[in-house]
Amino acid sequence: MRDPLCAECTRLGRVSLATQRDHIVPLAEGGADDHTNEQGLCDDCHREKSLAEALTGRRRAGGGG
Repeated sequence: MRDPLCAECTRLGRVSLATQRDHIVPLAEGGADDHTNEQGLCDDCHREKSLAEALTGRRRAGGGG
């Protein structure tokens, strides 16, 4: 891993180890499957981002949310 720290925690001034490989722009949304679209996240930040992406996807599909 290029950067062992969680990218989101770092942005917020926290220090946490990255435990998840995350696509910044989800593959389902047209994101590239390469290093230019990857970041490391801790479990908590990855879970929050994944939930937010799922809710956005439901709203786009007309499922409310």
